[in-house]
Amino acid sequence: MKFSNTMTAMTLGLLMSLNVTAFAQTSAKEGLDRIKANLNNSKTNLTEYEKNLKTVDSNLGEVAKAKGQVESQQKQVQAQVDENNQAMGKVSAKEKDINQLINEEKAKTAQENQKIQEYEAAIAKIKENQKKREANIADYQMQMNQVQEEKKIWQSRASNLKEQNDQVNQKLRGLASEEKEWKAKQQGYQGEVKRWSKEVERQQKISDSYNSLAEVK
Repeated sequence: MKFSNTMTAMTLGLLMSLNVTAFAQTSAKEGLDRIKANLNNSKTNLTEYEKNLKTVDSNLGEVAKAKGQVESQQKQVQAQVDENNQAMGKVSAKEKDINQLINEEKAKTAQENQKIQEYEAAIAKIKENQKKREANIADYQMQMNQVQEEKKIWQSRASNLKEQNDQVNQKLRGLASEEKEWKAKQQGYQGEVKRWSKEVERQQKISDSYNSLAEVK
């Protein structure tokens, strides 16, 4: 600012208390120079705050653009998270079904072992059935191993997606904070522009009035 608040208050108080007699006692050239200086300083301050306001508006535009890009990225990550969750749900359901099949086969094997004890005549047939059951269990166990490996892959992917999602949320929080800060500065500069616009207008009226008095003399 080109002149201090104290000097501004003193100058404004002096101008408001001046009357025709005071102007007559003061050198017309000194009064006119003082008014012109105040007017120029007010215009300079207005120009500076208008420049600062343009900078803030530009920065807010960049923040909004970056925010839009991050929000788009967040939607993409969330879509992948949903897809991953669906895949994990299917794998878990399949795992449950296979476990049920294995348990059923084990239960049947236990029943057949009981039958071996009860029916000596049916031992040969039951043992043959056991071999089939064991083959089925081995096949199911192989499927189980494959499913578990697939599950590990999806779990690893879920962990990576969670990390990406956390990074996106962190970026959004940072941008929200930056946006809030720039908006606060925007309000401050808008207030200053409004205040100094009024001051320029007031100083211009004082200058015009002083010039009119000087011309009358």
